[in-house]
Amino acid sequence: MASSGNSVRSLFILLLNTSFCTKDTNQTIYELDTEGEFISDHARNAVLFFIHVMLDMCICVFGIAGNGLNITVFLRQGLRTSVNLSLFAMSLSDLIGLIFQVWHNFCMNPYLELADLPINFMDLQVLTAGYPNVAMTRITSWITVYITAERCLSVLTPFRVGIHVTFKRSVVILILCYSINLAFLVPQYAFDYLSYSFIPGLNKTRLGISVRWNDEIMVYVRNISHIYLSIIAILFVIVNTAVLVVSLRWKTKWRQGAMSNQNQQKALSSRDKKTVMLVIMVATVLIVCYSPAVTCTFLEIFLPSFGFYAKQKNVYHVAWSFCFLFNSINASINAIVYYNMSSKYRTTLQEMFPRWKDTIR
Repeated sequence: MASSGNSVRSLFILLLNTSFCTKDTNQTIYELDTEGEFISDHARNAVLFFIHVMLDMCICVFGIAGNGLNITVFLRQGLRTSVNLSLFAMSLSDLIGLIFQVWHNFCMNPYLELADLPINFMDLQVLTAGYPNVAMTRITSWITVYITAERCLSVLTPFRVGIHVTFKRSVVILILCYSINLAFLVPQYAFDYLSYSFIPGLNKTRLGISVRWNDEIMVYVRNISHIYLSIIAILFVIVNTAVLVVSLRWKTKWRQGAMSNQNQQKALSSRDKKTVMLVIMVATVLIVCYSPAVTCTFLEIFLPSFGFYAKQKNVYHVAWSFCFLFNSINASINAIVYYNMSSKYRTTLQEMFPRWKDTIR
């Protein structure tokens, strides 16, 4: 029991001694020694400008239009089914996240410093764009968890899924997905706030992040939110998807052996294959797009030099720029996935834009 207590205590100390920026009560941010960085300031600025200002901004504009179409299509189809309701909620979170990401990309322009404005945009983006965008990304991942779990139930217990998964329960679960993830922002905004502070090195007053008191506990809460809300969500999606794929393949073989009508066999096999392909596509996109963020999360927890104001801060900013880029891709390509893999979605969209249908033909 003593060794177990020591292990828990060691883990708690490890989580506290992370590389997140630590600020004291006099609202001054201390930066660690930055000598020996792997990426120079010039290279970091070039990467940030290319990713955020040029590439990610274009992806966000496309994603905002695509999710606007998704929301319109699902509203037109109706939200009484759990699938449509879940996809609508996911499109809404993706849309809000992309809107915050547009502002995030603007603030991450490293050449804004040349304007000599009384604003620290790197600090400003953390509270006004970074945290909200991450929250929306987590909401999307947990809605994906619910969708894959609901699909697992529909395959494993097809005759009882309507009893377990009702419209009201779906509404409650989706509200919880939003509420729990947004609740983790409350302590963050309770500790950190924006205010003007005098910077002796620059001999000027600038708008940046300040804290109300020492935020070691806030670092611990932030790390716990990373672990529970990000990593566990992806693990659940992987497990649910694996169960769904195996179950579909097993039931396809069983039905092919039990049914005598060859036409029914072919139709059922085609329908099952489309479902498997859709699940594999959703899981693959989620895993590929969220893996960089999960990797950076582990690095932040276990490498003190990898942090916002740590020794390898340039590596940190470049790495998280790629993470935000992949998050934007994941939030933006859903319209393409739905259009190519859902005949119902495609039909509704073509009804909304008949000229587009004639052009495709």
